[in-house]
Amino acid sequence: GAEGIIPSSDFTAGSEKPLMKPIWDGGVDVLGGNALTAMLKSVKYGGAVSCCGLAMSPDLPLNVFPFILRGVSLIGIDSVECPNDKRIRAWEKLGSIWKPSMLADLSHETELNGLDEKIKQMLAGKAAGRTVIKL
Repeated sequence: GAEGIIPSSDFTAGSEKPLMKPIWDGGVDVLGGNALTAMLKSVKYGGAVSCCGLAMSPDLPLNVFPFILRGVSLIGIDSVECPNDKRIRAWEKLGSIWKPSMLADLSHETELNGLDEKIKQMLAGKAAGRTVIKL
């Protein structure tokens, strides 16, 4: 699990520099743009970053320093052109050997008459996971 939340302004601060302080062993980026740039520039020697999104930007304002000075790898994750047999194998693993053991703890059921209390818990920040409403 996450130990904390880093505001994007803190995360990307210094991304205009050729390299940033090496912090991460690796990373998964869903934003692209300056967030991906900052991640690549702050990965430790030999680390890897996988990229699967462009919610911030499709641009990558970057030099080659992370790649030639730290041996960082950028790995693209494709979901559009992925062959169906590969998808099936991945889904089978997600339903078996890769399935997190704590999934049951992440979902809860409530009856319709318990919805008011569940909403109060959510608004107070005291609810975790997903709630399924039984009708």
